Amino acid sequence: MDKIYVYDKNMAYPDVDYEHMIISEKVHDYVYDKDFPYRLKAFKYRFVKFWIKFVMLILIKPLCFIRYGLKIKGKKNIKKYYKMTNTKSMISVCNHTTQWDSLFVMCTRYFKFDEFPSWQEGVESKQGMLYRLCGGIAMPIHNPHGMVYAYQAMKDVLDEGKWLHIFPEASCWHFYPALRKLQIGAFKLAYETNKPILPMAVTYREPKGIYKLFKKQPNATISIGNPQIANYDLSKTDSINDLHDRVRKEMLTLLNIKDEIENTKIRQIFK
Repeated sequence: MDKIYVYDKNMAYPDVDYEHMIISEKVHDYVYDKDFPYRLKAFKYRFVKFWIKFVMLILIKPLCFIRYGLKIKGKKNIKKYYKMTNTKSMISVCNHTTQWDSLFVMCTRYFKFDEFPSWQEGVESKQGMLYRLCGGIAMPIHNPHGMVYAYQAMKDVLDEGKWLHIFPEASCWHFYPALRKLQIGAFKLAYETNKPILPMAVTYREPKGIYKLFKKQPNATISIGNPQIANYDLSKTDSINDLHDRVRKEMLTLLNIKDEIENTKIRQIFK
């Protein structure tokens, strides 16, 4: 645990892993049926998306460097990923520790923009349209019928040769140093589309040098691990669970956590 940086031992985290720290005010009341645009693909939205991406190309890296002193490690593993597949599409996963995580992920593949599942409460909030214009796919987790269409929308991203990023912890816990439970959906999707998963993890470090002069919050590092692909010699259920376990183990390594026992000890700090 010596390598683990804990920003604030007194941080109050939810009791349930998938519960959100951020409470969003609902301003939209959508009907999640087959006609709902889970991905914004109409021309007017694509036009706005283009300019958002243009601005992000100019600002994203400088902002991440200034705000969090961002470091990127393991970019060679992106090449490993593409040696395992003959398509341009990608599935990546990461822990979720700030609202900046999505920007950190984008910095790992500059000039590439991911699409990502966006939680229902976020989509229905004041910021919901911005999330979706940045690539968010509406995930109506309280509507099982709508989730079927949302899941297909994620498959469509991969069929189109694009990049799908998933935060399988499903909620954002600020600067949390351990790994929480991972929802199984990303691994089921990878199995069904025969795509590897590229694990990533965000860790934090104490601000030093010039950063100590103007910021209190920690600096960040995003690390990219070894890609993992499903074992099709196993049954579907066993293969999905096996993929989950291997990706989780890789993410623990990226977080500088030796094993699940050490992960549990870190989690107990906040109980």
